[in-house]
Amino acid sequence: MNSRVLRISTASLLAGILIGVVGGAFRYLLIAADGLRDTLILRAHAWPLTGWLAPVALGLVGAGVARFLVVRFAPHAAGSGIQRVEAVFSGEVRSTPHSIVPVKFFGGLLAMGSGLALGREGPTVQMGASLSLPVSRFLIRDAEDGKILEAAGAGAGLAVAFNAPIGGSIFVFEELTSSFTPWLLVATLAAATVAVWVMRLMLGNALDFRVPQVSLTESWRIWPFLTIGALLGFAGAVYNALTIGLLRLSDRFSKLSTTYRAAVIGAAVGLIAWFAPAMVGGGDNLTQSVLNDRYTLEGLLTLFVLRFLIGPWSYAAGTPGGLFAPILVLGASSGALFAGAMNHFTPGLGLSPVALGVVGMAALFTACVRAPLTGIVLTVEMTGRADLTLGLLAAALAAMVVTMLLNSEPIYESLKRRMLTQEGMSEEEVGDRAGAASLR
Repeated sequence: MNSRVLRISTASLLAGILIGVVGGAFRYLLIAADGLRDTLILRAHAWPLTGWLAPVALGLVGAGVARFLVVRFAPHAAGSGIQRVEAVFSGEVRSTPHSIVPVKFFGGLLAMGSGLALGREGPTVQMGASLSLPVSRFLIRDAEDGKILEAAGAGAGLAVAFNAPIGGSIFVFEELTSSFTPWLLVATLAAATVAVWVMRLMLGNALDFRVPQVSLTESWRIWPFLTIGALLGFAGAVYNALTIGLLRLSDRFSKLSTTYRAAVIGAAVGLIAWFAPAMVGGGDNLTQSVLNDRYTLEGLLTLFVLRFLIGPWSYAAGTPGGLFAPILVLGASSGALFAGAMNHFTPGLGLSPVALGVVGMAALFTACVRAPLTGIVLTVEMTGRADLTLGLLAAALAAMVVTMLLNSEPIYESLKRRMLTQEGMSEEEVGDRAGAASLR
């Protein structure tokens, strides 16, 4: 017993160090890439007639090369990767080799740096799981303990992506494994704690979003949070359907290689970047602006509509990149839009766009991913607004009930089903494996 605790703890701490270094570097380089892209677009506007070719070419090359790296070197690096990590833990597929890390790292930089509206958490989660494998081979002998370390590494990857060690840990229990054991708890807390500590040494110790303090909505006025949660439950179901629908649409163009398809998608995003540079990329800057209450109602509506379309369109490219960060942008903008619209038509209502924006982040996350506790804790850790806990809980509850009533499947369940089918399993085999996994 004691030797097992020591092995798992030591392995988790070492894996956490690796994940913190790699994840911290990934975040740092993404920030630099966003700055370079914005500078390129700004300078290109000096040539109004031909300057638009610069962001279009950047998007085309960035997305195309990112997809080529996936196809050529690591097919399992496509998309978010979270669905594959879930399938590994449930025994539906084998572990992804650590050789996937460079493809996920550089492919993600190219894809998101060129403007695709994807999240950094997908790459960091899958890299975290993969980076745990070499550590496991040296220190862990039992196959089950190896799986535990891999899940802990994935949670540490999410923790680093959002500077949220508690949220990353809860993600492991609620979404990734749907289990809670002492061994998994020890491994996850150790890996997430060390990984975020290392990342903060590299990037600084600060919240991801600076949210101004606003007056609290009275506790009896819970209806705004329930309402925005219900609305975002419906929006989340549509967003998930659109994401899967665009992936299927991309599949229909089978005569065109996936690399060329990704290049076309990247070029289209590049054209949008020419007209609205802030609308592309991961979207942290957009979320921060929404939480600073800088947008008019028209601006919030434009932001919501554009990002609602650009996110699934970008994911259809099949490059490394996640879904969480784009969902947070949409949630924040929709919450602020709801508050602004209600205040416009009922001036005395006095709803806070900032408070509803924060709550909207967790609500839409819950609607899309069906992991309310993860969404709530991630939001609190990223914004520091623990005073909105009641509103967060109410909105997440409403969002979850609505998506269940609509029979909307969680996005990673849909993506996992698609992944298993593409890898040669019949629909019956996919269903059998999913059923067996749910019994574990």
